[in-house]
Amino acid sequence: MATDTYRDGIFQAWQGELWGKAFFEQLAAKTDDADTRAKWRVLAELEDATGKRIASLVADAPEPPSTDAYRSLESSVELYGALSWHEALERMMIIFDPAIERFQELLTHAPTEERDTVQILVDHEVALKQFAERELAGDRTTSLAPVRAVIERAQ
Repeated sequence: MATDTYRDGIFQAWQGELWGKAFFEQLAAKTDDADTRAKWRVLAELEDATGKRIASLVADAPEPPSTDAYRSLESSVELYGALSWHEALERMMIIFDPAIERFQELLTHAPTEERDTVQILVDHEVALKQFAERELAGDRTTSLAPVRAVIERAQ
């Protein structure tokens, strides 16, 4: 992987974290159920902590576009907001493995001094998947444990 391709991948991951934070915050704002709203907010916190951690790797990058400018934030929030909790998590499960693979590929090409930060990127996606798996299995009490562990490490 060429250095430019690696840098582009890191920049795209950073943009994705900004988008993810806005996505989960907006879902939380649209949710009537207090438990679900709280979980969306913790996921937004994970995206925020990961994005802030990655920001140091893109310090020389141009200012990111607004989160509305890419991947249709509003339509995604509308789509997920109309789904049941179970349906939303099942839909999210589809994106985790490809994202984990992309981030692991970035990790294999990360310079030594950036490996810990890129590992957080990988781990945050794994934590999201573990969260969704636990929720779908009916574990609504400890499902956020992997997410909270990565938030702590990212900060």
